Amino acid sequence: MGSIASGLDLSGSPGRCSGYSEIDVDMRAIVRVGCLYRDEEILSVIVGRVSIVAIDAPITPEPRVRELDRIAIRMGISVLPPSLGGMRILTQRAWRLYEGLSSMGVRVIETHPRSALKNSGFKDPVDLIRWLGIKPPPEIPKGRFARDIMDAIVASLVAYCHLEGGCVEEIRASDGVLYLISRRSPSDPI
Repeated sequence: MGSIASGLDLSGSPGRCSGYSEIDVDMRAIVRVGCLYRDEEILSVIVGRVSIVAIDAPITPEPRVRELDRIAIRMGISVLPPSLGGMRILTQRAWRLYEGLSSMGVRVIETHPRSALKNSGFKDPVDLIRWLGIKPPPEIPKGRFARDIMDAIVASLVAYCHLEGGCVEEIRASDGVLYLISRRSPSDPI
């Protein structure tokens, strides 16, 4: 297995784009971005190639409000509870993928890309990419799926930071952990 850190902005439906991004850790470069759809496609792209994937979805066996959600909300992080409407379907899908990926040796972590970006102190993902010293993708996503893919890029940066250490923060509760990117110091160059 190579040193690939990936991010998945999971959609609740296999018929909709789940943004996906991969960072080659040794090259310090984003090497793949795009949309994935069915669970089988997601598994086939990740298993055997990826060391860690950060998923933008609640990773819990039951779609219920967790202590983790309560803590995050109190901290000003705008997560949606797994028990809320469409979040139930997303949570169930995330759990199936978590079980499948984990059973095949892939480390799976939960993130919230918009909160990870905000926590980092950056407003623009491209500035965050540059600050971390990662080579951006050849083209910055635009158009219909741009937001899904940009969220996946931020999620892959969270996975990269988790793998490399030093640039990740945890919000830990008895029923889960949410990973964010550490806040940069105002004196840090972009």
